[in-house]
Amino acid sequence: MKKIWDKIFHKFRTNKRFIVFLFTLLFMGVLFGALFAVKLNSNDLQEIKTSLESFFKLLNQNKLNFLSTFFQSFSANVMFLIAIFFFGISVVGIPLTIILFFMKAFTLGFTIASIIKIYHMKGLVYSFIYIFPHQVINILVYIFCIMFSISLSMTLVSALLKKKTVDFSLIMNRYIFVFIVAFVLLVFTSLMETYLMPFLFHSIFS
Repeated sequence: MKKIWDKIFHKFRTNKRFIVFLFTLLFMGVLFGALFAVKLNSNDLQEIKTSLESFFKLLNQNKLNFLSTFFQSFSANVMFLIAIFFFGISVVGIPLTIILFFMKAFTLGFTIASIIKIYHMKGLVYSFIYIFPHQVINILVYIFCIMFSISLSMTLVSALLKKKTVDFSLIMNRYIFVFIVAFVLLVFTSLMETYLMPFLFHSIFS
């Protein structure tokens, strides 16, 4: 176990430029998502506002189905994680992983900007509760996994092109361990999104 953790930390130290690239991609995705939200017409904004108001109404009436909310949150997070996992063991996984991560960042930026545009100053507080801390942890987990996913995909491509032998059992053991850790963290963040976020909304705005 200690050897696996040592290799993981070594991976972080030797991939600083790639981590910077992922954070840049995150920033660009959030920015484009926010710009897209700013350009929405009043009808589209009204649909989003209706959806948000329905959530707040259920919350204020204590009618929110927490179990259903948890499974929705958890399934969305895990499906994204599974996609990253399988892209990593594919020779065409690199561009797909980058596109998927950009789309996730775009959605985050779109959601935050939409909330702020609808609720103005109050929307800043709404957005903060929406992203902190669970969404922040999710993004860090995704970046953590994407780094290993793309690294494995590059190893596969290199092995095929150069026809060299690679100890895939060792690589896969580390790869699976990383995603197990990520899975556990996503359970934790889904619980926070299900119980902590509504609690904060209810405590501050009820």
